[in-house]
Amino acid sequence: MAEPIIVLEPGERLLWSGLPQRIALTGLEWFRLVFGSVMVAGFAAAAGLPVPDGEFPVVTVVLAVIGLAVVGGPVLWRLRTTRRAVYAVTDQRVVVADRVSGRTRRSEYLSDLEPPFVGLGQDGAGTLTLTRRDASTNLLGVSVPVRGAPAPIELFVPEADGLCALIVQAQTAD
Repeated sequence: MAEPIIVLEPGERLLWSGLPQRIALTGLEWFRLVFGSVMVAGFAAAAGLPVPDGEFPVVTVVLAVIGLAVVGGPVLWRLRTTRRAVYAVTDQRVVVADRVSGRTRRSEYLSDLEPPFVGLGQDGAGTLTLTRRDASTNLLGVSVPVRGAPAPIELFVPEADGLCALIVQAQTAD
């Protein structure tokens, strides 16, 4: 366990740290890329101005490039920021920081989080999702997200079950 470039608060003890593993596109991101690319290509072809024979269709290409940037930009940004992350779990908090700059991106106290949810992949690596207690409300037995609440923290780690048990243990120790 390597000491991350994260400033610990007074009295805080590091329990675990790690880097993201096997970052994959989500189903919604795949849909966005495929459907968006088809739509952008169709719109660019339909909006392309007629060009004289032998000339390059500049307007069509520009529209296609701008459209693909709009469709794929957010997906590529999430992949980039996730690859640059470093995770830390202390006896008080869960911290996600930028590995290059050392800047803390997200930090939540364990007492403010619901028990983690683990989604395991076929290779044993998993996604650990940590949601704030005030980020959802229970409506007739169904958890409904609260508008404007912070997004859950997702940790892409190889030992998701073990980390989940560690977080639950730290939460019950409070």
